[in-house]
Amino acid sequence: MAEIVKVEDASRYDVAQYERLFGQLPHFRMRGEELMAYIRKIVRHGTLYAVDDGGKLLGHAGFYANDMEKKAAYFSSLAVDSSLRGQGWGDRLMDRVFEDCRRVGMKDVMATVVKTNALAIEMYKRRGCRFTECEGDPSRFSIAFPMDYPRLSVVCLAYNAAPYIRQALDGFLMQKTRFPFEVLIHDDASTDGTADIIREYAERFPDIIRPVFQRENQFSKGVAASSAFLWPLIRGKYVAMCEGDDYWTDPLKLQKQADWLDSHPGSAVCFHPVTVHFEDGSRPDSVYPAQKDCPDGFTFQGLLRHNFMQTNSVVFRWKLKGREGEVPTDISPRDWFTNLIHAEKGPIGFLPDVMGVYRRHSGGVWWNASDAPDAFYLRNGLRHLAFYKAVKKRFGYDNPAAFDLAANTMAAHIRAGNADAAADVVKTYPEYVGRALGATEERDRLARELARARRRFARTAWIAAIAVAATVLMLLSAILP
Repeated sequence: MAEIVKVEDASRYDVAQYERLFGQLPHFRMRGEELMAYIRKIVRHGTLYAVDDGGKLLGHAGFYANDMEKKAAYFSSLAVDSSLRGQGWGDRLMDRVFEDCRRVGMKDVMATVVKTNALAIEMYKRRGCRFTECEGDPSRFSIAFPMDYPRLSVVCLAYNAAPYIRQALDGFLMQKTRFPFEVLIHDDASTDGTADIIREYAERFPDIIRPVFQRENQFSKGVAASSAFLWPLIRGKYVAMCEGDDYWTDPLKLQKQADWLDSHPGSAVCFHPVTVHFEDGSRPDSVYPAQKDCPDGFTFQGLLRHNFMQTNSVVFRWKLKGREGEVPTDISPRDWFTNLIHAEKGPIGFLPDVMGVYRRHSGGVWWNASDAPDAFYLRNGLRHLAFYKAVKKRFGYDNPAAFDLAANTMAAHIRAGNADAAADVVKTYPEYVGRALGATEERDRLARELARARRRFARTAWIAAIAVAATVLMLLSAILP
């Protein structure tokens, strides 16, 4: 099995193995003893890492210091066997090399690349390298590596989270990684001092924390702060999410998930269980997801039916750079839709370690979803219906939960005396309301959905729902086939 090892002795591999790999590099001419002398130079004055499979050399990358006084070095010898191309080995080799560069304090790392080497150029661009024409050789670029360029971006939304935000920020800063990362945090005009705490941390850790502050609350204006203000700032190849009232508990969380994504280049998302904690102590802590929550396993089809990925557990191989608008702004929950985009192709990575805490408290969106359902449906019902409609349009899946949701949202508005709002549910989502009220040929199947919904509501609520059905029947007949 292939693994990355540090080469302490150049003679670990014979010259034929080095020649085979270096021979894949355009314009590389060294052979024999000249090549071995070059390898010894790298090992003696820097670092060389290899992809080793039972003694067979399948890849390597290294650096050597060319001016210790100026802390300057030259990155060299990145080559991966063709049998391993497209599996992330090049990125992993570079991570190890630059971890060593940072450890010994290198500030200026350079390299050159042949202009026709598109694969290497793309890899360097992802790391924020600066390209200039190579003096004396028009066939090459000279490359400067930014030593602090983040490989992973943490995205955090905060609003009136003063009691919790320090714990979230400390969870970010305690992360032990072999790569730089950044924290993008948005405060939506908090009124409780949250912004002051974020400023304090940003002043103490300016190289990591990049805050965005609002003077006016954007959520109340219908603005999706993440995609409008934070996603365009993302520089990392990988992206982790965590709300300002949640936090991480494992200092190796980011490294573990990045390692999994590195070793599974066909996947774009990795997650783990979290502890669900009720801040008021009304319920004991629990772990989510448990096996019972996902009887079909952690698959894309299962994710379409049920969101088993808690926001502060995911790390994405980010697919939305320059495509932020692919997540609709008028839906809820947007994090579920983002999960689906990244899980659409490739396996979903699951690490069994519990590495974070999802906090339930009175200021949270989902706090009273089960204990006070009417309040939840009045506040979120329409946006949740918009989510199901967007999922059907993008992924072709018609979630039967939308039928219950439509009836429940309509009933909640009726009980609240919002007749116009109830009519808007019918006008906007006739396909869901029609099925929930039995106005289509799927009546028998929907009867089972309604039976479950009836058990969640008082009998009087469904009498009211039936009453409104008569009121909107004419409207339905005009909308439905």
